[in-house]
Order: sequence, then structure tokens, then C-alpha cells
Amino acid sequence: IRISQLLSMARRLHSAIIATFVLLAVGQCSNAVPTEAEVYWRTVLPDSPLPDPILKLLHPETSSVKKPKDDTVAEAYSLTWLMWGLRSRSGPTKHSSPRPSSKDETVAEAYSLTWLMWGLRSLSGPKKHSSPGPSHDRDHSADEYLARGLFFHEEAVQVGKTMTLYFPLAASAPLGLLPRHVADSIPFSASSLPTALARLGVANNSVQAANMEETLYMCDLPPKAGEAKFCATSLEALVEGTMAALGTRNVRPMASDLPRSGAPKQPYAVRAVHPVDGSSFVSCHDHNYPYTVYMCHNTPATRAYMVEMEGAHSGLAVTVAAICHTDTSHWDAEHFSFKVLGTKPGDGPICHYLPYGHNVWVKKEANRSSSS
Repeated sequence: IRISQLLSMARRLHSAIIATFVLLAVGQCSNAVPTEAEVYWRTVLPDSPLPDPILKLLHPETSSVKKPKDDTVAEAYSLTWLMWGLRSRSGPTKHSSPRPSSKDETVAEAYSLTWLMWGLRSLSGPKKHSSPGPSHDRDHSADEYLARGLFFHEEAVQVGKTMTLYFPLAASAPLGLLPRHVADSIPFSASSLPTALARLGVANNSVQAANMEETLYMCDLPPKAGEAKFCATSLEALVEGTMAALGTRNVRPMASDLPRSGAPKQPYAVRAVHPVDGSSFVSCHDHNYPYTVYMCHNTPATRAYMVEMEGAHSGLAVTVAAICHTDTSHWDAEHFSFKVLGTKPGDGPICHYLPYGHNVWVKKEANRSSSS
């Protein structure tokens, strides 16, 4: 009996030891120890939860997203994946016409929307004659497809209304958000691209090199008069840049609560609308680079909402951060939003949601919790 009891105790002890090692392993895999950036966030923004997209970028090893295989979802990505394949075979493209037109240079508000489309176009790789401003000489097929699930009228931002949207697959940078000291040690300018390519192990004639060149060019463009514009390569730079642009340290982020795997185009019924006080915000869009790079800019003459919606076919519940640009009278008549909505400059506000991974920053005191 004593021997059997000893054996039983030994088995229980052995099981306890194994369980302890498993728990320790799980703790390591789940990144229980916060990163420097997370500690910084908790110190500077203690009342603002870290948005899920940013958290996953801080731990890219645990947040891979594969291209969906479901036929109903594949429709939403077929064009962008096709374009990526074509560009991969054709090699990198130079900046044949990356500059905004002279008309765009004077219109900060319309230009801000092209930044959003520029970021979404990175899903399909670099394009010949690509430009952050409207152009008349390039193939718009992929851009139009993206735009048709992105823009809507402000009249649709009401409880009971329905809008047709689709949410693209998250396309986060493979290296995620680098620690600040690492990001700051890598040259970040168009003139130092060869050094950056060497540091990151990217081939000179690769598609990735072309993407990097285009992103660096955009970041090097000087801000227009009255515009706050910056590129952030770390979480700390993102926070500090938005604080400087908004003129206060009392800020908070807004981000859409969307599935990382995307969702097919379908009607969404508006269940609740939460207006956000203020008329100027800072919007940040992640762009194509080996590690996360945010292009940020202020958005004057805008209204912002957090909109709760439910998919008509799937029942998918999402909350999107929506930005409505209130003055379109000076926009280029060829802007994608007018084609999608069947309107023209000055007809009324044009709205868009923020895709997964993009964020908008507001002053805390400007927030209100009332809904309509």
C-alpha cells in the first residue's frame, strides 16, 4: 500500500511539473511580458486601451493572417491578388508619376482621401503610373473595386439605414511595429533607400523594393500650407506625432472593430451611431513596407462617427470609425468617390470608414458618448 501511495504521489508530482512547464511555455508564446512600446502606451495613455490592430503589430509572430479560401470572401480580393501577381512578374516600377497634380496640391481635404486609397492600393502591389492624386492615364479597375466598398453618403449614417460595404483582408507589415530604437537606427528617406534595402535584406530589383521606394517618396513630400503631415515608424512616434498635430497630450485613438480576415461585400444595417465631437482629426494609414509605417495627416472640415452595424447575410457585427468630409466643392471631379456615389464636387459630404489597421486620433475632451 505504501509503495502504491508513493507511486501515486510521484505521478501527481510529475503531472504538476509538466503542467507548470506548459503554462510557462504558453505564457511565453502569448507574450505575457509587455514590450517597451506597450509600457510607453500605458504610461502616456493610461485611459485608452491599446487597439487590437496595433497590439498584433507589436507581436507579429502570433498574428499571421492567411488569404481566405472561401469563395464568398475570395470575390472581394480577386482583383487585388491578381494585380499583385501581375506586378510581381513585371518587376518594380519607378515613380513615373507619383506626384499629386497642381490642383491636388491646393486641396488638402481631397488629398487626405487619396492617402487612404494609396494605402489600400498597397494590397495589390506597386502600379505603373500610380499616383496619390487623381489621374486620367492609369487603369482604375482595382482602385474602383476598392472604392465601391469604401465610400458612402452621410445620410446613411443613421439608425435603420443600410449601406453596402466590404472589408479587405488585413495586410500588416511582416515585421510588425519595430521597437523605437531599432526603427530609428534604419535610414528612412528616399535618398537612403539603398542603405535601408541592405539593412533589411531586400533585393534592389524586387517588388518589395519598389513598394519601399514609393512609401519613402510619399513620406518625403513636404506638407502643404496648413497641413499637419508626418510618417511614424514606431508606436512612440505615432503617439507623439498625433499629440503635436492636435496641439495637446490629451488624445485618444479611434479604430474600426473589424475581422482581420476581411468580410465579403454585403449590405450592413446601422444599429447605433455615436458622433464624435470636433472638426479636425488626425488620420493614420499603414503603408507597404517591411515594417509598419503610418502616414498621418490632419483632416479639417470633417465629422467623425463610431457606427455599429450588422451584416444582412452573415449577421456579422462590426463597429466602424467613419470620417465624413463636409466640403467637396474644390475636389477633382474625377475622384473615385464621385464615380461610386454618382455625385459631383459640392453635392454634399462624402464619408468613408477606416479599414482594419488604420486609426484616427481625437482630443479626449472632444469626445461625447451620446448616440443618435
